[in-house]
Amino acid sequence: MSSIHKSVLLNEVIKFLNPEPNQNFIDCTFGAGGHSREILKRIAPSGKLLAIDADIGTRNQISEIRDNGNLIFINDNFRNLDSIAKEKFPYTVNGILMDLGLSSDQLEASGRGFTFQKDEPLDMRFDISKATKAADILNFGSLDYLINIFKNYGEIRGAENLAKKIITARKEKKFQTTFDLVAMVGKSGIKSRSPRINSATFVFQALRIAVNDELNALRNVLPAAFKILAPGGRLVVISFHALEDKIVKNIFRDWHKNKVVKLLTKKPIAPSFAEVRQNPRSRSAKMRVIEKL
Repeated sequence: MSSIHKSVLLNEVIKFLNPEPNQNFIDCTFGAGGHSREILKRIAPSGKLLAIDADIGTRNQISEIRDNGNLIFINDNFRNLDSIAKEKFPYTVNGILMDLGLSSDQLEASGRGFTFQKDEPLDMRFDISKATKAADILNFGSLDYLINIFKNYGEIRGAENLAKKIITARKEKKFQTTFDLVAMVGKSGIKSRSPRINSATFVFQALRIAVNDELNALRNVLPAAFKILAPGGRLVVISFHALEDKIVKNIFRDWHKNKVVKLLTKKPIAPSFAEVRQNPRSRSAKMRVIEKL
């Protein structure tokens, strides 16, 4: 297990999923495998866990569960959940987890520019077979596209000013590394919406969401997850961004109105003060849970 990564809301996830011996689950975002490990312990001896992750390096991070006979790992984007489950997981599904945050290992060790604290290539792709990198968006994106990304995905004050400065700067020198972008954020004078958080955090977040088309992937996967769940099965979603949480909230609310699910969390569950103190990256997490009727 990585010494860096801490699974967010681990106790709460296990409480709501309530995995029991011989039941079957899907972890749509395997990451560093913390949630999967706990589920596997509880579904022994014969329960199955389908673990999905778009990052090709994730499965190799956790040696003690890599060879678990109850684990089926698929290297793919969770937006393809429907076809993955049809092909690889012919079992009754008692629960599905989606933790939409990046694992600390992806941030710290990927070398793909997810963090502004290291000078790395501006890549940010979860799936390295995809064509568009973060640098491509910065170097070739139109003014309107850049404004849209920074305004809507990063909720950045001064999005237009930042986008204009990027377009001016790229005429002189193309953006190649994270520190190229960090320097531009510093020059742009944009202010963070939270005094405790570096303004570059939101710029990097916005680019990552755009590179990986994360919001559309979420819109696609939720109906697929509902369809796959057995009656009485539970879907747990942990989001870290207001736009993600809004998508989850609205879809869950519509299902509830149509009387096809029971809302188990009227309001999202947030990490405790103690968890945030131990793992500051958990601070923006919101967890929502439904049970299929």
